[in-house]
Amino acid sequence: MSVAAAAFKHWASTVDLPSAALPLARAIGVSRTTVQAQLLRGRVRENVVVAAARAVGMEPVVALSSFDEYAELHSSMRPPLPVEVLSQVTLTDASIELIRRRNPAALSGLHVWEDPPQPDGLRTWIDSVDPGHIRRDLAERLGIAPPNLSAQITSNKMRPRHLVEAARIANTSLTSGLAVGGVITLQEAGWPEGARSHAITHLSAVALNDLVQARLAAAQRGARRLAADSAEARRIEETLG
Repeated sequence: MSVAAAAFKHWASTVDLPSAALPLARAIGVSRTTVQAQLLRGRVRENVVVAAARAVGMEPVVALSSFDEYAELHSSMRPPLPVEVLSQVTLTDASIELIRRRNPAALSGLHVWEDPPQPDGLRTWIDSVDPGHIRRDLAERLGIAPPNLSAQITSNKMRPRHLVEAARIANTSLTSGLAVGGVITLQEAGWPEGARSHAITHLSAVALNDLVQARLAAAQRGARRLAADSAEARRIEETLG
């Protein structure tokens, strides 16, 4: 779900942003065609609201909370759960930590800490906060078929409102899903600086090995899907001649 264009125009006027599409697009660094099309359709997407907030030095969470669709967002912002933090540790960083522990002089300071959206980051986050049957419950609340929801999760693409609803079901900060989806940054979502570094360095040896194995398994699944898609594309191409 996006926000109403009329509400967005009113909000823009309160923060001294122009209401016309061209000057507004220039002010917030979004293409004119994108801004104009959304204003004409009567719905403005969340990424435009976030861009506008950043352009005027406002916290995106505060800006989004100005709209009815996200009224609870700021008041429901909390620090992330430890499992959420670990869900956004990539295979690269988990492997670097594993090697560093075996040889402290090796790979010192070489962590990447890739910001979301990460490959498979949405699935790992949902799995980490799942209180039980989160996919079923989320599909029911959103009114979509479970296979369609699974496809969105697998493709690492979910609408912002769906991400917020997933966080609500998981009883975690409503901003976490938006951060994992790349709508806002981890810092804007209220994640402490260095949260991932702190979390991974405090893992036991067994937990770290489990994390590396889980990331390797996910990478292998992704590689198999890519190989299958490539094979299917070649088959179709050969069939069509």
